[in-house]
Amino acid sequence: MITRRLALVFGLGLTLAACSGVNPPRQHLPEITFRDQPPFQLNVGRVEVVSQYQAPAEPPHIEYDMPVSPENAIKRWVQDRLKPVGRSGVLRVVIRKASATETPLKTDQGVKSVFEKQQVARVDMAIDVALQILDEHQFVTSEVSAKIERNRTEPEGMTLDQRDKMLYDMVVDLMKGFNSDIDPNIRNTFGPWLGAQ
Repeated sequence: MITRRLALVFGLGLTLAACSGVNPPRQHLPEITFRDQPPFQLNVGRVEVVSQYQAPAEPPHIEYDMPVSPENAIKRWVQDRLKPVGRSGVLRVVIRKASATETPLKTDQGVKSVFEKQQVARVDMAIDVALQILDEHQFVTSEVSAKIERNRTEPEGMTLDQRDKMLYDMVVDLMKGFNSDIDPNIRNTFGPWLGAQ
């Protein structure tokens, strides 16, 4: 009887352990798109994306653990906003940086920590992107670029969904800044390659 009881307890423990090891489903967040803005009609044969940034798959980097990484958001911006309508030439988009890091902050372990919610981490995001018009010899004939940074602190006690939403909102804000910065530069510098806007 004791053996049976132990077996039942052991089996229940395995079941609970297996259930606790299953990751809960992530919340559904809206797709980040830029289709609400008119695309740039560019007199080039194609648009290519070159990513020079390789995110380390270890802390403090968190690009691999985000609902939408800065690099993927940039690629979506390219897809939605840059449209080749010419027969020759290349518009190259160079992603020089698209980083996201989460750095632990020193917290107060005293009595104050009992009454106040502390900030336990700082999240930093940065992008550096260049748009280059190339001639038939692959030489850069015109270029615009933008560098944008955002940071925010993370309070203690956040759930995974709350953290995901914070990271998502940061990427949205990062891309709004990028779009606002690069948009007039494209209009002012790429005028000879732009169709009717």
